[in-house]
Amino acid sequence: MTTLYEHLPADIREVVDAYVADLRPQTWRIRLLLLIDLLQETLETRPAAEHWRLLQQWTGIVTAILEHLPPDSSFVECLGLMSISFNDQWRAQALGQIERDPTVLDRLVAICPDWGDIVETISEADQRRPIKARQVRRR
Repeated sequence: MTTLYEHLPADIREVVDAYVADLRPQTWRIRLLLLIDLLQETLETRPAAEHWRLLQQWTGIVTAILEHLPPDSSFVECLGLMSISFNDQWRAQALGQIERDPTVLDRLVAICPDWGDIVETISEADQRRPIKARQVRRR
């Protein structure tokens, strides 16, 4: 099975490799918080017009990291990351579990108060993806 990581440009794979090395010894909670910090720092340094693209890139990095640090749905933090990944199977698994257990979102927001806004913004950015936009226009 081909992974997203394999399709990333070499410079982005190097970034993913560095994050994987840093994140591997951490708990899922720390992994989530560090990845959220990465997102917030990236968004703060770039113009608002680029935010949708940066969100997509961040989601791709998260997905590639999860390919190296296999997801564990017994951790609410990992479920959160799975729910925004580009991997359809992980996303469906996470969203199904979140739907069955409404306390998951409460626990995610307790860990990361901005989680709801992040998910909403990622969803909006996903709608702006050129491929998705073309598919919507054709319907």
